[in-house]
Amino acid sequence: MKVCLYLELESMMAVSGIGSAINHQRRALELNGVPYTNDLKDVFDIIHLNVVGPRSLYLAKKMKGKGKKVVLHAHMTADDFRDSYRFSNSVAPYLKKYLTYYYNQADLILCPSQYTKDVLLSYGVSKPMTVISNGVDIDQFKESEEKREAFREENYLEGVVPLMVGHLFIRKGLETFVSLAKDMPDTKFLWIGRRYVQVEDPRVKRIIDEAPKNIRFLIDCVEDITAAYSGSDIFFFPSFCENQGIVLLEAGACHRPILVRDSATYDGWLTDGVNCLKASTDAQFKEKLVLLSEDAALRKKIADNAYSMSREHSLQKIGAKLKGIYEELLKTG
Repeated sequence: MKVCLYLELESMMAVSGIGSAINHQRRALELNGVPYTNDLKDVFDIIHLNVVGPRSLYLAKKMKGKGKKVVLHAHMTADDFRDSYRFSNSVAPYLKKYLTYYYNQADLILCPSQYTKDVLLSYGVSKPMTVISNGVDIDQFKESEEKREAFREENYLEGVVPLMVGHLFIRKGLETFVSLAKDMPDTKFLWIGRRYVQVEDPRVKRIIDEAPKNIRFLIDCVEDITAAYSGSDIFFFPSFCENQGIVLLEAGACHRPILVRDSATYDGWLTDGVNCLKASTDAQFKEKLVLLSEDAALRKKIADNAYSMSREHSLQKIGAKLKGIYEELLKTG
């Protein structure tokens, strides 16, 4: 058995969640002794596509015609495209139709969460679907006191620091993040993520321009994101819609307590009061953030459990599951 892991526009996707996901897939297969290739001219049995672009659609059809098994990874839905870029809300209904057609070309669809599977079912996607985590590299993502001290000194951080990692989109909860910073002027907030100025939602510029001075936006990629996780104290992730959220697994692996929006995305793996705290409104977020900031014992409890949760998503375990999925797919003839 040999798999072709293909990522359309890979150079552009390198800093995205999808870029991280395919790197995880490659490492997961290596850890489980599964041969794979990135070369479409190579010999392989299964093609595993990660982007919904026109070349991927062409390849799905072409490879099916050649008798290859086609696995499509559902990293995108119309729901999580909304409130991202300029005009994304206008495009979303048309994207939904395309995605329904695209995913229905698969022999098997891999969904990062049960939530994503339910969304695709509601679209009318009828091909077999399996839920499998994107996973996290627990060997890479580890807390470090040395990195913590250096990062905090470099970025002039003190006290309990909430961190958000994600693109600067409205969907990611930017308004909530800035609102809490305004209500908590004595707390330093940190957001690390990419900004797409040429195509961004006009609301993003206004929110950033009006943000208080106790927020620091690190727009360019941080060279070592584990230093940022280590240098912060709370992973504050107010995103409205995710298919999973790899950064949550990374934060957990780095032993950070998680504060997240109460969303169906996290059902079954993030439990309020156990390995995270959940909130639905800005007022609830402030209440939970203050609670975590003031209660070191609670931070430790949530962080310990988040760390344990992340171990269940290790690439070793995800790769073993992926290997089994591929093997079962080939048996279907």
